[in-house]
Formats: sequence, C-alpha cells, structure tokens
Amino acid sequence: MDAPSARDALPGEASCPICLEYFRDPVSIHCGHHFCRSCIERCWEWPTAGFACPRCRDTAPERSLRPSRELARVLEIARRLSRGETLGSGEEEEEGCQRHREPLEVFCKEDGALLCAICRESRAHRAHTVLPVPEVVREYQAQIQARLQTLKDDRDKIQEFREAEIRRNWEYLEKTEVERQRILSQFQGLRLSLEEHSRHLLARLGDLERDIGKVQEENVTSLTKEISRLDARIQELEEKCRQPARTFLQVTRDNGMEPPGPAGLGKENLQLPPSPLPELEKKIHHFREENILLEETLRSFQDILMFELPEKMTVTLDPSTAHPQLLVAPDGSSVSWESARDPPGDGPGTDPPGDGGGPGTDPSVLGREGVTAGRRCWDVQVAPAGSWALGVAREAPGSGGETPGSAEWELWSMGLCQGQFWALTSLERIPLFPIHAPRRVRVALDYERGQVAFFDADKRSLIFAFPAASFKGQSVHPWFLVWGEGSRI
Repeated sequence: MDAPSARDALPGEASCPICLEYFRDPVSIHCGHHFCRSCIERCWEWPTAGFACPRCRDTAPERSLRPSRELARVLEIARRLSRGETLGSGEEEEEGCQRHREPLEVFCKEDGALLCAICRESRAHRAHTVLPVPEVVREYQAQIQARLQTLKDDRDKIQEFREAEIRRNWEYLEKTEVERQRILSQFQGLRLSLEEHSRHLLARLGDLERDIGKVQEENVTSLTKEISRLDARIQELEEKCRQPARTFLQVTRDNGMEPPGPAGLGKENLQLPPSPLPELEKKIHHFREENILLEETLRSFQDILMFELPEKMTVTLDPSTAHPQLLVAPDGSSVSWESARDPPGDGPGTDPPGDGGGPGTDPSVLGREGVTAGRRCWDVQVAPAGSWALGVAREAPGSGGETPGSAEWELWSMGLCQGQFWALTSLERIPLFPIHAPRRVRVALDYERGQVAFFDADKRSLIFAFPAASFKGQSVHPWFLVWGEGSRI
C-alpha cells in the first residue's frame, strides 16, 4: 500500500477536530474525545463557564487532560507511511520526542542529544551546533570506523607480537633443553670417565693384590722347603745323639762319615731367600701417591662445583638487628665499627667477639634475606684492618628472637680476630692456618645438605667448610660482625 492510500484509509478519529491535522501529542478529555494538547489548551485558555468539549459541547468543572500514547504511536506509524518509510519487522522502532511527539531529526553536538524540530528552536539549543541525524551518523560512523581500524591494527600488532613471543618462548625452551642435554651429557661423560678411571685403578689394585698373593705363595713355598730340610737335619742329629757310645763314636770313613765331635758336625749355612716385600712396598707407595693426587684433583673439582653452582643473592643488612656499636649504611650495603657509639663497658679493650662476652654483646648484624631451601651464595668485601667475621645464623627454637650472636643463636662463620683467622661457631673456635688474607670472601650455603663453606672469591679457593649440619627447616640469615678501629664489611 502506498503512502496516499494509507493516509486516506486512516479513520477520521486520527485527525484533530480543531486543526484537522494528525494528532500532535494527543490527549483525551472528560468526554473521551481526542485533541492535540496545544489545540485544546488554546481553546481552554480563557474558560467562562467550565471546560466544554469543542466537539460535543459537554462541560466539565475542571480541566482534565489524559495523554494517549497508543494513539500517538499509531499516528507516528501513519506519518512514516505518509513519508514513504518502511516499517521494520524486527524490534520496535524508537519513539520520537517525548515532549512534543515529533520525529527526532537533528542532533545537538554540545548536549549529545537527539532533537525534534520544536526542540531545535528552543532557547536551550538555539546557540548549539545542530546537524541532521544522517549527517551526524555518517560523521560518527566515520570516526568509529577510524577507531575500529585503529583497534584492528592494534589487535593485529598484538597478535603478531604474541606469535613472536610464543616463537621466542619456544626458542628459549629449546635452548634450555639443549643446555639440559648438554649438562646431562657432560656429567654423564664425566661419570663414565670417572667410572672408567675407577675400574682402571681397581684393576691395577687387583693386579697388585695378585702380585702380593703370588709372591707370598712363592715365598712361603721356599721357606717351607727350607724348614723341611732343617727338620730333616734336626731329626738326623737327634737320632745320632740317641745311638750307643760305641756306635756314636765309631767312625767309618768308608761310609763317608765325618769324625765324631763338633768338628764332625760340619757348618749349617742358613740362607734365607730374598724377600720381595720391599719391592711390593714401593709399588704400594707409588699407587698411594697417585691416589692422593687423584683425591686432591677430585676435591678441587668438588670445591669448584661448590663455588660455582650456588645461586648468587643480594644481601641487604637489617639495621634493626645491628648492635649499637655498628653503623649500617642507609642502603644496607655495608657496616662499620663506630667507636664514638661504644656503649658503657663494651669496646675494643674488652673480650674479643666470640669469647662469650654475654648474650648480645657481639657487635653483629643480620641480613634481611632468609634462606629456607636451595643453594645460595654471596660475596663480601672485607677490610684488612680490625676484626671481622661473616657466615650464617639460625635462631634456636624457642629463643624468642634475642639478639644475633647470643647463646640463643647458632652460628657458622669464619673471620679475622686479633690477627688470627678462625672458624667460629656458637660453641667453639677453630684456628685456621696458614691462610692468606682474602680481599673478598664468598659464603656458600647448601641448605638441604646443611653445608656452609667459605672461599677466597678472587682465587676461587676453599678456605674452610663446616661439616654437614641440620637447619631443622628454619630460616637461615646472613650474619656479619665487625670489631675494632677500621673494621668494615
């Protein structure tokens, strides 16, 4: 149906009886007839005797205007049909202006609102930039399309970056796998080489054992024969001694008998076979020297692994755990002795650290970082002056957090005290000598094995390693002590 026929087909009630146009903001009055709101309000602007209906003349004492939204919606559809617009079959079309029931044909950019023609001319929007809705839609669509394209470009870039990251991650995983296989191969080769060398040494040791057995057998056989010969000679002489006097003294030269008496006994020249033991002793000594050299090589190799394998960590000193005599740098990187801060009864003239001066008397400080698993190491630069010690401390169970260095803390440390190097624990001091004063000391901690070792970090050589201990699942903290003028860590 075209627009004119649709308009002609509308009932007469679709037009206002006053303006004879389609209803605009239709309202119903007391008698039920419909009018445009503006039309009926003009008619009732100056009422004389009540409010009369312009159509049926029915009068009411009070004005009553009831909006008729259903009729307004039907009329909006009629207007659109008259303009040749098609009706959507899906969602319900948006209504027009809520105030004037006019189509929303323009858009106010300042207020961001859709306006009808009447709102457009109002004082609120007269000075604003107002554009037709299609033009604004095209403008905003262009902006949205530009933004959409930017977002798509950003998405494509992120996708490319993600793919590149995935490729790099796979490359890194492949590299780590190559390193894993390399480590396994190296240690497998080392293990096979050590096993081969071990078998070679054990084979040589087996040959030496067989040589010892063979020599022992030959030596015992030779000595057994000599013992048998001497036994026979002894038996012969014993039998001669038991003969009667005439027989004993009778000399028969025809039978080759020697005259009786000592002169007739002859000399027994005892000749011991040469002993092979000195030569075997030389072989054993030579083998032992080679084995000692091998042990030193393996021990050096173990020291290198103990030096290199732990993960390096940065230690920051905790000023709250520092003794009053100590001055900790603001960044926690160093600590030094401050004689001006000596508390009463404590100072360089008193007992040296570690000599049992009482709980908390040792001028020490802890590192903030605690270790509860794995292998860790840290390097410490020490000063040649004064006394110092460094290592690790573990709080004893139930100590209540007393000062480090007291009896409630267990220590594993080494350091320089009064010109002598010591390995220090909470219970004992072990002198270390000879030792060259290191410039940097590396502390290596293997938590699972309970091992604490100290190295000359510049020479990469082991200074001292404590026997395996148990940290009992508690946190182990780096521990430092300085004592005396010029002492600094």
